[in-house]
Amino acid sequence: MSETDGDRNGVKSKGVFSTLVADGSWLYLKGEYKKAIESYTTALTLRPNEKSCLIGRSKCYLKLGQHENALRDAEASLKEDKTFFENTTRTIASVML
Repeated sequence: MSETDGDRNGVKSKGVFSTLVADGSWLYLKGEYKKAIESYTTALTLRPNEKSCLIGRSKCYLKLGQHENALRDAEASLKEDKTFFENTTRTIASVML
């Protein structure tokens, strides 16, 4: 495999990841929370600690009344960046419900 092949695979992976995140966001806005969770979950297989996916999935879980799952994802998103405000508010919201 040449050096450029590796770059192409990285770009392709980045494109797939971005598409999955965008799909998750769109499905969330449409109220299709279970499908959005599937999209975010697939994206997380590519980037396991991606904050935007964890928060997006947490919001979906909240909408479905799955508070434990929402809290788990909110807390996971805080592991890398304790100051991430949106994550903190999601965590608090999950606990209070």
